[in-house]
Amino acid sequence: MGTTADLSQGYRVIRATGELDILTTPLLSGKLADALRGTHIPRLVVDLTDVAFMDCSALGPLCTARARCLDRAGWLRLVHSGRAIGLLLHIVDLTGAFPRYATVDAARQGVVSAGPR
Repeated sequence: MGTTADLSQGYRVIRATGELDILTTPLLSGKLADALRGTHIPRLVVDLTDVAFMDCSALGPLCTARARCLDRAGWLRLVHSGRAIGLLLHIVDLTGAFPRYATVDAARQGVVSAGPR
């Protein structure tokens, strides 16, 4: 899992790969906390394009980070293309909190995608 900063554009990108489950979620949580640290108005893009599997354990850190962003007048946006992540968000009624963005650039611009669900 990597983090890249594009502070010239005013946002940071966290790229996750592989599986997000109870074993790997602490790494995601740490990356989100690092990205929020020292950021006046946090704008985070979490790119899940290369995530093959995600269970509900990843939702807690994502919701916490999103709340922290919103509390500081920022945002957190999810990029994903797989049906499974969209379905998980739909089942737990989080599609309103985490609408789907097709690409990092679309997320940066705030262009929501109807994509798979």
